[in-house]
Amino acid sequence: MFRNMMKKMKFLALSTALFFGAMSISTAQTDKDIIDTYNQGVQLLNSDTQGAITFFEKCISLADKAGSDLGEKATESKKLAADQIPKLYFKLAVDSYKKRNFEGAIKNFGKSAETGKKYGNTALAQKSQRLIPKIYYAWGKQEFIKKNYDKSLEIFEKGIQVNPNVASAFLGKALVYDKLKQEDKMKTAANKAIEIAKKTHDQKTLGSAKTFMRNFTYNHAVISIQKNDKNTAEQYLKSSITYGNNSPDVYFELGKIYQQQGKYDQALADVRKALSLDKGNDIVKARYYYILGKIYENTNKKAEACNAFKKALHPPYEESAKFEIVHVLKCGK
Repeated sequence: MFRNMMKKMKFLALSTALFFGAMSISTAQTDKDIIDTYNQGVQLLNSDTQGAITFFEKCISLADKAGSDLGEKATESKKLAADQIPKLYFKLAVDSYKKRNFEGAIKNFGKSAETGKKYGNTALAQKSQRLIPKIYYAWGKQEFIKKNYDKSLEIFEKGIQVNPNVASAFLGKALVYDKLKQEDKMKTAANKAIEIAKKTHDQKTLGSAKTFMRNFTYNHAVISIQKNDKNTAEQYLKSSITYGNNSPDVYFELGKIYQQQGKYDQALADVRKALSLDKGNDIVKARYYYILGKIYENTNKKAEACNAFKKALHPPYEESAKFEIVHVLKCGK
């Protein structure tokens, strides 16, 4: 009986030794697979970025399945693989952008952000996330140039959904709505671009949005003047000023409208403003003096009117000014 017990104990000891031996061999093989897989990824770093990512992801997967039973080199391989993956997705994104493959760039910046967050590269994750709306803007701009306005609008909107605080996307929408002749939507988008640009200190977009709106409102004022629609022209001119239009022309046109409407105080203020802004010579300034002459004439200020018309004696106002001086006001008499 004692001999049987000893045999059983020897068998149990042998079985345990074989079990732990097998475990040791298995762990060693797993470590080798993890290390080999990582090395395969390294070999592809300069030739096949996506292939390298695939091997690094497989390396991490093998390590995760093995759990905590990893050797030092296998653990280090997993760590190095995790460090590489976000960077490689970022590289793929940049390469796609350079080729104007915007969908590919957006997808890979998204993966860079996702894996950067997952593997502890917060700085790269944040950078990748910030770049995605910019890629949408570049893509939308390209479609705008191609006159694919509906597609462009759709892309700008997707960029806004990713980050609603990117002023350039709203400016892009404004440009599209302008081409689609949807003025109300254009103004709303442009004003939103200005609002966000101020909030985010985006001076470039702020300047571009204001310039666009200044030009839009002034050009439409001129069209309204040509149609003899003075009320509409007045509103466009005043709007242009609110967007920063400080040119002599905008005040001169506004002054002429007020003069024609009999609003002489307002007309006088705007024409004087235009005159102060214009740095041209006497010939250039003749237009201001001619209108000032008419304002003074209509407000019974003969001396001021005569003086203004005399300064307007340059083409193309020369003959009209002379007529006012000689036959209407009879200056000097």
